[in-house]
Amino acid sequence: MVVIDVFAKMRGQAPAGVSAYDADYVAVGYAKRLADHYGVAVVLVHHVRKAGSEDFLTEVSGTNGIAGAADATLVLKRARGQADGILHVTGRDVDEAEYALSFQPASGAWHLLDGPVTDHTVSDTRATILRYVRAHPGAKPKDMAGELPHVDMDTIRRTCNRMADAGQLTKDPGGRYYPDTDTRTDGTQEVSALSGCPVTPSDQHEHPGQPELELSGLSGADEAEGMAE
Repeated sequence: MVVIDVFAKMRGQAPAGVSAYDADYVAVGYAKRLADHYGVAVVLVHHVRKAGSEDFLTEVSGTNGIAGAADATLVLKRARGQADGILHVTGRDVDEAEYALSFQPASGAWHLLDGPVTDHTVSDTRATILRYVRAHPGAKPKDMAGELPHVDMDTIRRTCNRMADAGQLTKDPGGRYYPDTDTRTDGTQEVSALSGCPVTPSDQHEHPGQPELELSGLSGADEAEGMAE
């Protein structure tokens, strides 16, 4: 991997008579041709605009030609004075994603944080509840009180309800909370014979000579360099 820090130091003069977009596209294109020819990753470290935007691609300094010529674009956003940041990734051959990172001053490196980005961008109370419920699916608000000693029980209950409304958690009829991606049961469903219980669900039938029941729907699909590669 070759890292060029910063891109502006090596891009050279813009070709005469071309638009700003074409000049940016050509400059990044030089690096891309080298990367393709030698089969290496070339990472261009570049700056972002001071003005923020909901679309992180528009924050890349210059025209859209920079991101357009690169195979992938990564933008690291961090509020001034904060240790945590979000790495936004998009590109031709990568899945668009976001990663929560924390800067380690001792090593000068960024550390990948556990859990999805939402765990680190929500309020401290919500983040604590999310982490607890992921570690203890089916927890009730009273179970979370030990993790939030400075928050009263009514506030915990209201926060859990709001998180369920926002889709961050799922609540079952018994008042238990689960991560929004987990499969849940309210405890009243029948258990198949494979678990050792003699009850056979009504939608499955035993057949002579069939030692096992066919099960379906139990699997689910599981749902990344500098500036550009």
